[in-house]
Amino acid sequence: MVYTPPSDGSRWQGLAALCWVLLIDVVLLAWMALKPVGWGSFLLLLVFLITLPVIVHLMARTWGAFNLEYWLDRNALRVRWSGTRQVIPLHSIHRIVEGVGEMSARPSLLDWPSPFVRIVEGGEGRKLVRLASVPLDQCLLIETDGGIFAISPDDPVGFLEELQALNRLGLSRTLPMAREQPTNYYGLATESSAGRWLLLAGLIGCLTLFGYLMIRFPDLPEALVFHYNRQGVPDSIRPKNALFLLPVIGVLTYVTNTIAGLWMRLQGQLSGAYLFWAGSLLVQALSLLALLSLTA
Repeated sequence: MVYTPPSDGSRWQGLAALCWVLLIDVVLLAWMALKPVGWGSFLLLLVFLITLPVIVHLMARTWGAFNLEYWLDRNALRVRWSGTRQVIPLHSIHRIVEGVGEMSARPSLLDWPSPFVRIVEGGEGRKLVRLASVPLDQCLLIETDGGIFAISPDDPVGFLEELQALNRLGLSRTLPMAREQPTNYYGLATESSAGRWLLLAGLIGCLTLFGYLMIRFPDLPEALVFHYNRQGVPDSIRPKNALFLLPVIGVLTYVTNTIAGLWMRLQGQLSGAYLFWAGSLLVQALSLLALLSLTA
């Protein structure tokens, strides 16, 4: 049986905020395309990059506000929210009570949209997992060995009657308490300090390449010498726009090696992942040296 929660008003607010951020990004990209390359365009690029994690956050929590559901069968209660599935085995449930006053700290901006979906510490050191669309005093509190789960089915009476009927029917198999979610690639890559620093250094390297070139770009001549023959005579003269090939190579290498490193990490080859991520830094260092040489 599937139970849906009452409508969460933040779903539409989150969708509106997401549309606004996307619109701002379109304006930023158009402005960068029309603006001469320089300090200003680099700052616009930084603002655009800052909005990307905001977009990911809004997409994930808005999706959760739309797809929150409670699936009840004879073995477990499964709560779907965004890309996660919380499995609460029926045999682990001690009791179910109506919600009480707030047990959590002040709500955080990171909990919006879906402000009633969060993990907090309740009284007496008990973990409170909120998987609801309404305040706590309107929820059902499910007490288990793994903590307290707050849910908000739109038909709480029907939910409880169905749960009692399933308990009388008995289990067909025993399930563990579990939280199913997509692979956290970010957490996988940054669980070691070396991985965090290598990936952060690679990101800084990408910004350094673009930042240096975009800041120096207005002062460069329209044509640059890219290569000399054995006699010291220029044999390759290109427009200065060709210099952007070097930062692009640095970014592509960073993206490719990051993905390859994650694949190695999934295979348990941590040293191989470090080699890929360190290789990105080497390519970026060589690209920066080439930029310094060509723009000196």
